[in-house]
Amino acid sequence: MISDYRPLIVDANVLIDYLDTEPSVLALVAREAGPLFVATEVLAKVDQLDVTLCKELGLSITVPSLSQLLEAAVRRPGLAFDDVVCLVMARDNGWCCVTNDRALRAACRASDVSVQWGLEIMLRLVASSVLSSRDAIEVAMAIQRTNRAFITDAIVNRFKIKAARAEKASSLRK
Repeated sequence: MISDYRPLIVDANVLIDYLDTEPSVLALVAREAGPLFVATEVLAKVDQLDVTLCKELGLSITVPSLSQLLEAAVRRPGLAFDDVVCLVMARDNGWCCVTNDRALRAACRASDVSVQWGLEIMLRLVASSVLSSRDAIEVAMAIQRTNRAFITDAIVNRFKIKAARAEKASSLRK
């Protein structure tokens, strides 16, 4: 396992992207670069995911505390309840929030919470030689085909550059 990364908590949009294209990447991240947490409120929102599949993929279901739920219940413009749960749990536990939602990303930065784009979790795998940059790029392109509205050509092109750098850095360490 990669030890120099924070644990991850994933929001609904990222889970849906991977579940619709290549769920095995979530299992790889959970096993090799995790833990990979899913809040119960996110689990309830993602139709493709249930407790059994979480266990199969190695995703850790996490239950927010009452105080976290109460804080998340306070309306924040542009953020869904489950997004705020991810933010609060990431902040309280020192986790990295994985999301493609711009409003959630901005709220994370404003709260000094580490945040990553959904595709970037594959960089952990490339950096540790668990996944080739070529395979990571193929997954990114598959995600783009199912989610063109949010995963643009520019995002995929930036990811290609990051994946190549991660693979090069990995090969230099060998």
